[in-house]
Amino acid sequence: MQHLGKSSVRVKDLRRRVRRRVEGEVIIDGRRLLDDLIRWDIRILELYLSAGLSQSPEAGPWIAAAEGVFEMDAEVLTGVAPTRTPQGVLAVVEAPRWPAWPASEGVGLYLEGVQDPGNLGAIVRSAAGLGAVAVLLAPECADPWGPAAVRGSAGAVFRIPVERDVPLSRAADRLRRHQGELWATGSEGQPLSVWSPSLPMLLMLGAEGQGLSPEVLAVADGTVSIPLQRGVESLNVAVAAGIVLSHLNNPG
Repeated sequence: MQHLGKSSVRVKDLRRRVRRRVEGEVIIDGRRLLDDLIRWDIRILELYLSAGLSQSPEAGPWIAAAEGVFEMDAEVLTGVAPTRTPQGVLAVVEAPRWPAWPASEGVGLYLEGVQDPGNLGAIVRSAAGLGAVAVLLAPECADPWGPAAVRGSAGAVFRIPVERDVPLSRAADRLRRHQGELWATGSEGQPLSVWSPSLPMLLMLGAEGQGLSPEVLAVADGTVSIPLQRGVESLNVAVAAGIVLSHLNNPG
């Protein structure tokens, strides 16, 4: 195990990679998430531990799983970490490589304009937990493998296929080849209680406030809405995604 000082070239390089993610890798910050990734057989490329944690029994499985292990003083690691309250461990892991969803079965999500990484991560978590088969991201969405999105997903970005930079036309073509349906979410449309779509299906969601663009709405087979009360006009997009997916699991 190599000890790294504040002025180490590797520390400077890690700081740069935390600020701007390198394609093909993901920065992980958190003990529980690291435990999960090891359990899921995700490749741990590099492991960085605070000096106080590196000798603890808890770190044993992490060290055994990592291809490269490095130790830093706690204040150095804190200065590199992407969170305000780091837990003394950072890891660089291999980014997941998923095949493109063929759209031949199940429910996929298509996100447009979701630029908040925490919201994006929460949607991916709901998608993974509520039976969706893929999440497709329009080109302007947040990076699903950035630190905030990974935390928001509680690691679910490693559990369900996520595709970046997917033009709507490409996503729609996949569904049409399998006689699938494309449904938009919005304030005006079929109430969720009477909505009964056919599968395969693509559920399209836009950022809160902005909603879906006219271009997306134009290709939709219909719009589904969540009835709201007390003058509330919209829900957080992650909450809306969870409600609609839950309805699909329990339509009665």
